[in-house]
Amino acid sequence: MSKNDKFAEDYEDLQKEIIKDKIQKVFEEDPITYREALEDIGFTWFDDEYPSEEEEENAAVPHNETQKTLVAYFGGHADPSDYILNTFQSERHSDPPNYPLIRKYFRSGNERLKSLLLYGLKKDPTSIEFLSDLALFNEFRDILPDLIDRFTKACQLEDDLSKFSDLVQEFYYSVGQNEYDTILALRTLFDNDPDKKAIIYFLAAELPNQIDEKISF
Repeated sequence: MSKNDKFAEDYEDLQKEIIKDKIQKVFEEDPITYREALEDIGFTWFDDEYPSEEEEENAAVPHNETQKTLVAYFGGHADPSDYILNTFQSERHSDPPNYPLIRKYFRSGNERLKSLLLYGLKKDPTSIEFLSDLALFNEFRDILPDLIDRFTKACQLEDDLSKFSDLVQEFYYSVGQNEYDTILALRTLFDNDPDKKAIIYFLAAELPNQIDEKISF
């Protein structure tokens, strides 16, 4: 170690001792109002508190015409339509979406939101996006029979085996925690379909070991 390095190390140790002595003196002299006294000797306080999702949602407001259109729809000022559905999808894929604004309608179990998701599934019954949104809706308002029915129909209609595999996994994670044996139900349903049955049996061994990480509204 050079003399300069030794000097720097000794100086740093001295500074630490000085700060330690100042802190000790503050707590001895100001045990109640120590925060202000510590600020006087150079300490800065940082707030580690973050707003809860509910607080974010309560404070959320629409920032553009797309979001204003959705808020008006959720408030009952329009019927489900291709235009509203496209607006919803546009907000979903914006960068970034106004998550707190949309999420509060999921949390409140907004009937208009449910109608829009079902409208979307009527047009595209195998859409994982709409199905996962319906699953999120189910977390706040119990619509499990509808959710199971929609997932089951999607699995029946999907002929692309890769997409079918994705659907089964989404189905499993969306309702598998609700005392519904997704794998058993699908095994029975596709007992006479060797390709889909093989995928279900493969996933049956893999799914319990997977970690579900969803990003949604």
